[in-house]
Amino acid sequence: MAEKRRPQSEMCADSRILMNVMKTHFIDGGQDFVSYGELAAAIGGRNVQGAARALLRTARKHIEQDYNILTEAIAGKGIARTGAYAGVLVGATRHIGRTSRKALRRVGRAIADKELSNDERIAVGAHMSALGAIGLFVKPSNVKKLEGKLAELKVSELPTAETLRLFEK
Repeated sequence: MAEKRRPQSEMCADSRILMNVMKTHFIDGGQDFVSYGELAAAIGGRNVQGAARALLRTARKHIEQDYNILTEAIAGKGIARTGAYAGVLVGATRHIGRTSRKALRRVGRAIADKELSNDERIAVGAHMSALGAIGLFVKPSNVKKLEGKLAELKVSELPTAETLRLFEK
């Protein structure tokens, strides 16, 4: 039997170089932007938007974790340090909602005329219900409802049980 792959415990040299370039700009230099061209030049001209994309992703993940900063990709330009925390979360909730709606539509169309076994029907129904709830929670109108409750209670976040109670009918 083949041995299972173990995760690498050490970052590769190119990712470490990219991380150091970002550290030089964002942490040591007080700058808020590093271009893709500069990042590519640091690793011998490899395209960090193409073949070396995973190296840049790893470097970004580590710089964010090690220095508690938030970065974002600027299409076609480079990586920027950002303080737009809510903006990142808005983008994530929009993506989650869109992804759940697409999956529900795809599966709904595919199973419309199919005979499913009881176990399949239950599994599909459970997952469709969960995705439907996720889609409901991330709707902008419901996020506004949560914002209102947070402002009313003067807290920064609600416990999960309290959030769920907010959407009970």
